[in-house]
Amino acid sequence: MSVKTVIAAVLFFVAAYLAAAEPSAKNKLITAKANLMDADYRGDLARLASLRAEIKPLSDDASLGYLADYWTGFASWRIAINGSNAQTPIDELKANLETAVADFESSFHKKEDFADAYASAASIHGWIAYLHRDDAALMKSHIETSQRLLAKAEALEPSNPRVLWVRGGVFLFAPPAMGGSVERAIEIYQKQLEASGPLTARSPLPDWGKPEALMSLAFAQIMKSTPDLNAATDDARAALKLQPQWHYVRDILMPQIEAKRK
Repeated sequence: MSVKTVIAAVLFFVAAYLAAAEPSAKNKLITAKANLMDADYRGDLARLASLRAEIKPLSDDASLGYLADYWTGFASWRIAINGSNAQTPIDELKANLETAVADFESSFHKKEDFADAYASAASIHGWIAYLHRDDAALMKSHIETSQRLLAKAEALEPSNPRVLWVRGGVFLFAPPAMGGSVERAIEIYQKQLEASGPLTARSPLPDWGKPEALMSLAFAQIMKSTPDLNAATDDARAALKLQPQWHYVRDILMPQIEAKRK
C-alpha cells in the first residue's frame, strides 16, 4: 500500500469520526429548544440573542431548516416580549418583531402545513399593527395579514395549544368594538390548557403551551370588569409550579395581582 493510499485512508476515517462526533441538526435543535425556553422564562435577552445566532446557520438544512427558522423567530419574538417588560426602546422592539416575523414566514414557506409558524407570524403582525396605529393604512394591512395567517393556522390545527394561545390573545387585547372579549379569551385559554401536554425533551418541535395558558388565564382574570384575584393567584402559582424560574410571572404578574388587593 502506497503512502498516499495510507494518508487518504487516515483522512477518510478522521473525517468520518468528526462527522459522527458533530451533533446532527435535529440534536442541535433539541438542545436549542430547551435552552431557548429556559432563557425565555428567565427573561434573559442576551442568551436569547446568542442562541438565535447559534442556530441561524441551520436554516439551510434541507429537512429541518423550517424548524431552525421557527426557533430563531421564537428567540426574536421572546426578546421583544421580555424586552417590552424591561422598557426596551421602541425602535429595538420593532426591529426584533420584524426579524421574528421574517423568520416565521420563512418557516411556513419551507413547510406549508406548519401551523405553529402561521400562528406566530399572525401574533406578531397584530402587534406590529398596534405599533403603527398612527398610520391607518399600514395598521389595516398588518391586521388583515394577521387575520389571514391565523385563519390558516386554525384550519390546519384548530386544537394546537399555541394556535389557541394566539387566538386567545386576539380576544384579550382587541377593543370590544373590534370583537374583543375577556370572557371569550378565558374560554380559549381554558381550551389551550386542556389541549396542552408536557414538554417533549427529545423533540425539536414546539410543544410549549400549558404554563403559557395558566399565565394568560391569570392575566385575563385581572382584566375582567370585576377581577377574580383568587383565580388569578391560583393560575399564576400553577404556572410557577411548572416553571419556577419564570421571571415575568414571579416578579411582574404576581406583584400586579397582589397590588390589586390593596
